[in-house]
Amino acid sequence: MASGDHPTNRSRTMQARICKALIVGVAMSMLAAVGVSAALPQPAHAAQVITDISYAPAQPAGSRGHLLDLYIPSTGVTPRPLLIWHKGSAWTSDDGKAAADEIAAVFGPLGFAVAGVSVRPSSQAIFPAQVHDIKAAIRWLRANAATYNLDPNRFAMMGDSSGGWLTEMATLSGGVAALEGTVGTTGVSSAVQVGLAFFSPTDFLQMNAQNLPTGGLDHNSPASPESLLVGCPIQTCPATVAQANPMTYVDANDPPLMVLHGQADFLVPHGQSVLLYNRIKAVCGDVTFVSVPGADHMRAQIMDPAHFGTETVYTTTDCTETVRTGTLNPTWANFATHLRAGLKMGTSCEVTYSTGAWNGAFNGSVVIRNTGTTPISGWAVTWAWTGNQQITTAWNATVTQTGTQVTARDAGHNSYIGPGSSQSLGFSATATGSNPIPAQFQVNNLPCTRVTL
Repeated sequence: MASGDHPTNRSRTMQARICKALIVGVAMSMLAAVGVSAALPQPAHAAQVITDISYAPAQPAGSRGHLLDLYIPSTGVTPRPLLIWHKGSAWTSDDGKAAADEIAAVFGPLGFAVAGVSVRPSSQAIFPAQVHDIKAAIRWLRANAATYNLDPNRFAMMGDSSGGWLTEMATLSGGVAALEGTVGTTGVSSAVQVGLAFFSPTDFLQMNAQNLPTGGLDHNSPASPESLLVGCPIQTCPATVAQANPMTYVDANDPPLMVLHGQADFLVPHGQSVLLYNRIKAVCGDVTFVSVPGADHMRAQIMDPAHFGTETVYTTTDCTETVRTGTLNPTWANFATHLRAGLKMGTSCEVTYSTGAWNGAFNGSVVIRNTGTTPISGWAVTWAWTGNQQITTAWNATVTQTGTQVTARDAGHNSYIGPGSSQSLGFSATATGSNPIPAQFQVNNLPCTRVTL
């Protein structure tokens, strides 16, 4: 046991926290100020917003660290993919679900449900409590997926700053029993299938050395956010700090991860994401690192169009690295593409539609081609009639029709569509009068290029 881990020393550290309260207050105010989210439209699309769901009993009583908000959209096929959001606060807030409405305003129209999740702050519980909490929330959401029409096999996570750290911990430590904890629902997987993290800390011990030449926070201070998180001045308890380092849990089987960091980050050094990228690259993992010049510790600056075309993008997959400049702007559309790829929902598609008609009825064929670079695993193709067409039977798919809206789901044996590959379905239907071709087809909520024969 390191000297900093001794109970007596922990008591002295707690006394030091009180003596240094003013320092902590200043640091936290700075971090809270730069964590302000970019203004986004409100989620008017949401069919249902459920707030303050208890995913575990409050601990301590009356606290809010075990609550989540759930935004269920009115659009898209079901069951819906889920995007879990946690807003950073230097581990000082029990309201990490804040700003989830802004995330839902972007991803709800794309068919995603969004869960804003809070965890306990470091003032209430030290590490690994925060990881135990997020995993408990994920387990609760998966256990209750059927209730809210969520797809338990398509969970993504996103967060910024300490929320980015929590995202990386959840994404990279799937299956690590020591980090599961016993909070709330147990016996259910806490894995997520893809992650996206903004300006996250990783190796606390190297943060001071990586500070900008103009300065930064003293991360080695007993009153630093990192020291308060682990319950000891970080340089005195390296073993504990290593357990809080996302890099500790990296292996080649981890889900895909995107990390974004500004080169002018004054609070969490840009080098923290460099370390994580290099670690994942070393094990032939799947990671994209977007390095943005001139951007500080704000999501609005990372996504500022003024920086478009200047970012350096490092990608490693299948033991192959690609380095490009200005080819992946940090936009919501590109983030959605990354999440869809990780969830195997498809990123580009083509649908070929053909019919053969006779009096009052017709047969139809729909061929779905994956024109993206990642596989589709499980698909639902949707379209809308403009006439009185009514499907009577189908093959190679389970087809349902409500009014003019049609949804055709894979039949199991044909659920996988690799890049450049296709699957098809057929149907018979009745129709009188005109029988126009549907204007648009979507696969897993993704609009496809339409080809007619």
